[in-house]
Amino acid sequence: MTERTGFALNQLRAEERGLLLGLSLLAAGDSALARLAGDRCQGCRTAWQDLRALSRHDRAALLAGWIVETTTPFPPGMERLHPSWLVQAIASEPMELWPALLAGLPGVEEVGSLLSQTYGADAIAKEGEAWLSESVAELQRCVFGRLAPLCVGPSGAVGAGLCRLGCEELLAEATRRGAALRQELCAEGDASLWAVAGRLPATLGRQWVKW
Repeated sequence: MTERTGFALNQLRAEERGLLLGLSLLAAGDSALARLAGDRCQGCRTAWQDLRALSRHDRAALLAGWIVETTTPFPPGMERLHPSWLVQAIASEPMELWPALLAGLPGVEEVGSLLSQTYGADAIAKEGEAWLSESVAELQRCVFGRLAPLCVGPSGAVGAGLCRLGCEELLAEATRRGAALRQELCAEGDASLWAVAGRLPATLGRQWVKW
């Protein structure tokens, strides 16, 4: 699928993607957006036009991804985050919940290993209670949904180029260029800044996005 570089598409919140997905599945016309109100209405309208401008193949692929998003507790693209973000998200919750939060988690072995190294092997060795799958999914959605802005693709060429680097290369580049690189990403838009921050270790990425 062609990278969705349209700024409006990259800036959509989860509920806005859900709205446009529903309109698309209903084959709604442009007039369906006329009733939108609020600060984000223009962004939705622009994103709708960007979506309609995609080729049939690219639009179908993008909508398929949005459909998957409605059925998974994890934000799309979360697997591309530096694992330290997931470790911090889990560690902020009561330890009794950790086994449930780790269930089906992308990169679970690496995240689990980091948790054990930091908090001790016993931290995740205990088996969790018999959770209902719906409860696990809702818990994961609440905890990991906060990371969604970091999982969105970049909105410009600079961000896209940095996101293609390996973790060590990206960290070296961010360390070398520092504030100047952050300013360059800010000029491209929030999507690029947050996408790159999410691929950096959380201790550094949090400084970039003022988390």
